[in-house]
Amino acid sequence: MTVGTPRASAGQGVSHGPPDVTSPLDATLDRRAFLYWSAAGVATLAAGCHAPSSRATPLGPGGRVIVVGAGPAGMTAAHRLRQAGVDVVVLEAAPTHGGRIKRDVTFTDFPLSLGAEWVHVGPEILEEIVNDPTIEVSTRLVAYDPDDVVGYYDGELSLVRAGRISDLKFAGSSWLDFFDEYVVPGIADRIETNVRVVRIDYSAPVVRLTDTYGTVHEADRVIVTVPLKVLQRGDIVFEPPLPGDRAETIAAADVWSGLKAFFEFSEPFYPTVLEFAGDDTRAGQRLFYDAAYGQDTDAHILGVFTVGVHAETYQALSSEDLRDRILAELDEVFDGAASATYLRHTVQNWNDEPFAGAAYLADSASWLTSRRLAGAVDGRVVFAGDAYTRFNDWSSVHAAARSAAAAVDELLR
Repeated sequence: MTVGTPRASAGQGVSHGPPDVTSPLDATLDRRAFLYWSAAGVATLAAGCHAPSSRATPLGPGGRVIVVGAGPAGMTAAHRLRQAGVDVVVLEAAPTHGGRIKRDVTFTDFPLSLGAEWVHVGPEILEEIVNDPTIEVSTRLVAYDPDDVVGYYDGELSLVRAGRISDLKFAGSSWLDFFDEYVVPGIADRIETNVRVVRIDYSAPVVRLTDTYGTVHEADRVIVTVPLKVLQRGDIVFEPPLPGDRAETIAAADVWSGLKAFFEFSEPFYPTVLEFAGDDTRAGQRLFYDAAYGQDTDAHILGVFTVGVHAETYQALSSEDLRDRILAELDEVFDGAASATYLRHTVQNWNDEPFAGAAYLADSASWLTSRRLAGAVDGRVVFAGDAYTRFNDWSSVHAAARSAAAAVDELLR
């Protein structure tokens, strides 16, 4: 989420104005700066600047593809391959599909997005993912009202008109609900859950993947969509090892910790968006926001979005201590209203998710990081997902989906 004033932001993708950079191809450009230059139309200068060796080798007739991971990128890749009539299998380590678009349907009377929540681009991204003009996408998205109130607290609370907020919210649904309705039905029989790939051997013409049960899966091409932290931990061994530049970029990448919490109150004492001084830095972000905005509900739910060092501060606390900490922070701003109206809360700590391990590639990472992580190794093992994007933006659902679509296009060309 991006608002004009005060400095309030949320979700993956934050920008508070033109960044202090002198060149659109500066290697130090972070995500915010890159998005600024992209909006100015200069991103196309870099769009083709990838090494030829990172291109996927087209799949021959009758070829088989294995997709590792059933998050947004994995589901999008399988969906596109299935649409093209390609034999595809998705191997997912978790008990269910979805990855970091997990949601909770038990806490209140609308889905709570425990991971990715907002649509950071236009609503046409939904049709783009579905990739079928004969299907009408009826998912309802809600825009923020320019007259909404946003707050900024630096010892004194400032409340101002929100102005333009570009992000959209799902109404009565979530990213996972969208995929479940429009993508999963066509690939459900190709998703194998509880299958954790631990080895990818691409030393021979046929790629061989080994899971924790010792089962070997063979394919002509492999699309790896697992979260970057999974690769950093070395959960998958590649044979031969990944090229030095790819391995070094994986090891050095700044992957932010992530935590979200939702608090239910008996009264809505808070504005649409609230940010504290110091909440938006190159080391992390934190944002309080009305999670019930645009929903058909009488519940008053305040969301807390945190990544980077801000998340780590909360992750060191127990659920009860985290509750007390956040209530105290809100009480300081709203004269005790948080504690007086608190009903209950729930917490999603993404560092504790075994097949995610963190949130996503930091907004403050250089644009070169995602560029170096994207594309194929030896033409047959392709990396696609929110961190592997070739200038398509990074750390968002739309970036993951577009990265996957680009990978499939290369395989099918």
